[in-house]
Amino acid sequence: MFSVPRVNVVASDEGFSVEVLGRTGIEYREGGRSAFVDSEVLAVGHGIAVFKDSIRAWRPPHDHEEMTAGDKQRIIENVRRANEFQQGPVEVL
Repeated sequence: MFSVPRVNVVASDEGFSVEVLGRTGIEYREGGRSAFVDSEVLAVGHGIAVFKDSIRAWRPPHDHEEMTAGDKQRIIENVRRANEFQQGPVEVL
């Protein structure tokens, strides 16, 4: 189940949240860790483009933890699910 605790933030009861940081960029959070995802908001009604190669590492203080391919795939899928909750498609580039 998803909720919108504040503007531009979608939170899941599964323990992650997705925050759109304006026209470019997403802050993804889960379990006390966060990661930046390069993205671009598309025209109204056309969703958001997510650049999968931009997902490289957890932000400090978790930057010493390896970000696995499974982590990256989970982040992309969770961003997709959160955005679809808001009625918007996600294009992964």
